[in-house]
Amino acid sequence: MSAGDDLNLRNSIRFPLHLQVTLKTSAGEYRARTTNISAGGISFHLDSEIEVGERVEFAIEMPSELSGTNRSVNVMCVGRVVRCTRETLGRNVAVVIDEYRFKRN
Repeated sequence: MSAGDDLNLRNSIRFPLHLQVTLKTSAGEYRARTTNISAGGISFHLDSEIEVGERVEFAIEMPSELSGTNRSVNVMCVGRVVRCTRETLGRNVAVVIDEYRFKRN
């Protein structure tokens, strides 16, 4: 297995969804935009750095056309930061999802 193959190993399929979310941490709230979502984690693009290991809470509003229902569904999540990398314009933050629940709008 090459190093490139190792990067493609994932526990679940990632979907390139770009949705607005608000992250809540012990340091405050951050507005972010998702870059991809999977059953076990999510990545965001935001302007601020968040420490690896930081606990985060966030809600993702899944539009009805994505959720297959008549109205949008909020996915309420709790997770922790596993990676925060600098990009040209901001940071890419990866979060593993530890808990989630669905809330209909």
